[in-house]
Amino acid sequence: MIINQNKHNNLYSKYESLADMAIQREIIEKKADKRALIGSAIGVGGGFLLSLSFFRKNQPIKDIYVKNDLQKTFTNLKKYTKLDYEGKKGYIYMLFQALGAVIGGSAFACTVDKDKENRIEKIKEGIFTLSNVIIPTGFAKIVEHYTKEDSIHTRQGILKTISNNKILKNLSLLLALAVGMKTSLSVVNTINIKIIEPDDKKEKKLNPKDFITHIDDIIPILISSKNNPLSKLPLDRFLPLIYIALGKKTGSKHIYSEE
Repeated sequence: MIINQNKHNNLYSKYESLADMAIQREIIEKKADKRALIGSAIGVGGGFLLSLSFFRKNQPIKDIYVKNDLQKTFTNLKKYTKLDYEGKKGYIYMLFQALGAVIGGSAFACTVDKDKENRIEKIKEGIFTLSNVIIPTGFAKIVEHYTKEDSIHTRQGILKTISNNKILKNLSLLLALAVGMKTSLSVVNTINIKIIEPDDKKEKKLNPKDFITHIDDIIPILISSKNNPLSKLPLDRFLPLIYIALGKKTGSKHIYSEE
């Protein structure tokens, strides 16, 4: 990162010493971290409600309540709010929640952190986070669609072979995620270097933490077997928490952040 230190320090120019500036910067960063977490949670919640408004149009919310039957009401509420992350709808659910987390986390953090360089870092991190959700997951969804056992695409040829072989199907999904993440990284670096910050030639690199975005895809593939109870875990229910963490990370990003 190439930083104009004098320009960056203008925000803290009213402080007499470098020590005072460092203390004030730390205070601002801690406040930004807290607001990023709050904003991210609100954003994910907004994405969740937006998903419900799109795909529960024919299920009026007033029908959830059953008079004098709290258990039935709770069952209806649970069914109403349960999102299925499979297929195209699931992809849209994930997109809404990830988008809400990134926008919420960075927007709330920026109410405290007004430093231009830090805001640029949040934008770059937000682009990476969204790209790392949209592209690899999209690749995996395409492979999943074309290798379903009941798909018209799997009636003959190599797709039929893959759809009938669990190992090949899982390997194809892992390959799709790997290619998607590599593609995502290339897209992000191109945007950052060509558009966001042409003076900064440092390229973003993947690290193990970035794979957590796809935990709901990766873990079932790695442990899948008919007799393995772990493969049946509802991991997709943890996706909102993962997106909140990603949104918080985006909002907390600043020029001194470690990769």
